Amino acid sequence: MNFKIKCSIQSLLSALPYNDRLNYLLQRYFSHSLPFNDDQFIKKTEDSLLHYHNFEEYNSIPDKGNKYYEFGAGWHLIIPVSMCLLNFEVFCVDLRYLIFPGLIKDTLQKFIKNRDKIPFKFNKQIEFPSSEITIVNYLNDNLGLHYFAPYDAAKTQFNDCQFDFISSTFTLEHIPEKDILPIFEECYRILKKGGVFSMVIDYQDHWSYFDSSITRYNFLKYSEKEWKKFNPSLHFQNRMRHKEYLDLISMTHFKIVKNKPHLPSDSDINHLTAMVLDEKYKDIDLNELGIRSAEIVLVK
Repeated sequence: MNFKIKCSIQSLLSALPYNDRLNYLLQRYFSHSLPFNDDQFIKKTEDSLLHYHNFEEYNSIPDKGNKYYEFGAGWHLIIPVSMCLLNFEVFCVDLRYLIFPGLIKDTLQKFIKNRDKIPFKFNKQIEFPSSEITIVNYLNDNLGLHYFAPYDAAKTQFNDCQFDFISSTFTLEHIPEKDILPIFEECYRILKKGGVFSMVIDYQDHWSYFDSSITRYNFLKYSEKEWKKFNPSLHFQNRMRHKEYLDLISMTHFKIVKNKPHLPSDSDINHLTAMVLDEKYKDIDLNELGIRSAEIVLVK
């Protein structure tokens, strides 16, 4: 689908009441991008294990409480449920309420169905919740997963040093730049000394996932004014590059212990060379500008 058509649909939805519910219905029953298929589900459990390994490798907490926090939990709750199965008590927040019972039941079914394919072992019993119990209550009472939305990740009501472990997966690129430093500072406040904050950030134009006619760098050719036309609130992308995140982190008290960017290929560099970049990006070294994504791990 041409990204401008999809953008128009998302812009219209963004302006309507109950836009998250309408967006969910369209993705589930029209575009069929929800729920995830089995391969996508397994990939998300692998992302969970990546964060868990980062926690195990880098934490220096003397008295672990196994409390985990995630901001931007998203539609499926695959990573939060994975952390429950890895024996964490989970607290996750979203800016908007995104729990849809049918989708969460699908996630739980996939944990049951794919138990032998999931890249980690777990002992907790997952049962398909009965119609007599709400999904939120089931997650809370049976898995130890506490969901809060709408909730501001920059101004949580959690205690100082409450969490051992924080992660964020493909969320930060959807947050306005001005809001990211306050979120980092809040994460520092609520993380225990010696705790770990593991994040994965996607720097690519997400419209390219729907439109094969554009490159992963297409959004870098637009001015801020032009980009606003293609950046509806339901599909917001901040276009920040890797160094900008590192600069924000340097303003906090976190220590970077892992900085693993996914560097551009020769083909990526050729695409960037052929593009007419916006003034904001044209003086950035193409090897820096073209970084596709990154895994960054911080410790307190």
